[in-house]
Order: sequence, then C-alpha cells, then structure tokens
Amino acid sequence: MLDGDVRELRRLAASIESFCRERGLGDDVAFDLNLALEELFVNAVKHGGCRGMESAARVRLELVEGGVAVEIADRGAPFDPTAAPAPDLGTPLAARAAGGLGIHLVRQVMRDVRYARTGGWNRVTMRRHL
Repeated sequence: MLDGDVRELRRLAASIESFCRERGLGDDVAFDLNLALEELFVNAVKHGGCRGMESAARVRLELVEGGVAVEIADRGAPFDPTAAPAPDLGTPLAARAAGGLGIHLVRQVMRDVRYARTGGWNRVTMRRHL
C-alpha cells in the first residue's frame, strides 16, 4: 500500500527494481514499469484526490507467460485513463493544452490497458510484454 504522497515514489521505484532484479528482467522492463506506475500514481495523488490519504493506492506485479501483469488501484475520484483523449503531438509544445502526455506514455510502453471502478477503487490493469 502507498500513502497519498509523491515521496512514496522512492518506495515504489525500489519495489519495481527489486521485482525485476529477482526475476532477471532487464533495465528496460524496470524503466517502463516505473514510468507507467509513476505516472498513474502521481495522477491519483495530484489530480484524483488521494493527496494525504493513508493507503491511497496499491500495486501488484506478477510475472506471467510473455510478460509482466500489472495492477494499480487507487481510492481517488473516478478516472478512466483509457478514455482520455490522445494529446495533439503535432502542435508545438508551447501551444498544447496541458495534460494527457503522461497517459500517452503509459499507452506507449504498456499493452492491454484496462480500467474498472469497483468498490470505490479505480483499478487499472495492463501488461508489459517481454
């Protein structure tokens, strides 16, 4: 469980690194997992109402055939990242509307991204193929 504080990112990153090292997964896998989970966790804390909340989020990683199954759940306001519009990458950065780039990165590095809202929790499941 992670509390609703961005300082928890250190603990999250250490857990991802340990998971990957213990299973012989490369630095590229650890990087992608950290990128996706950091983005979703920070969104929950900064925009979803999890800031200051105890046990605000939980993360589960599982090595499965052909990849890593990932689940991140948070107790924030309902938010479906799979429904977020893609950013307009053709517009110069200074002219773009804020937001959306992090979710875009999650979609680039992860596969089978799915969202569900159950029992007051946002639940995002996804896979990092090996």
